Amino acid sequence: VPLQLQFVGVSERNMLARNNLMTEICYNKVSDSLKRGYQVMVFVHSRKDTGKTGRQLAEIASRNGDNALFDVRDHPKYLLAQKDVRKSRNREVTELFDSGFGIHHAGMLRSDRSMTERLFADGLIKVLVCTATLAWGVNLPAHTVVIKGTQVYDAQKGAFNELGMLDV
Repeated sequence: VPLQLQFVGVSERNMLARNNLMTEICYNKVSDSLKRGYQVMVFVHSRKDTGKTGRQLAEIASRNGDNALFDVRDHPKYLLAQKDVRKSRNREVTELFDSGFGIHHAGMLRSDRSMTERLFADGLIKVLVCTATLAWGVNLPAHTVVIKGTQVYDAQKGAFNELGMLDV
């Protein structure tokens, strides 16, 4: 399959409006891919954004009446996976699973990260919202990858910086 790259520029100056617009665009890319039968990874730039983005995407799906697109309850391994997920102490993991979403970042327990990787590989998570940690040493193929935003916060400068093309 030949690699395709799509860039979508957002020029909104208001940070809240820009983030909302990027989430809507992200949702459109995610839902388009799911409609074609493909899982999606959404990369965000902070641990906090994994859960936040997952919740926002799930809310948009609910608002648009697209919940069935993300539903995995008919998967043969769903009930077994649901038991595993319920054992997690990570509230976001348990809340997002029933919506077809998962999260992955370095701040999670290793057992939760491993479970999330396994569930995504088995097709029990349709959309995985993650940080770049997942890209380091974990082989999880996905047909569609969305990178939500190209700015990262630099605490030393107290400002956002654009990622270079090689970092993207």
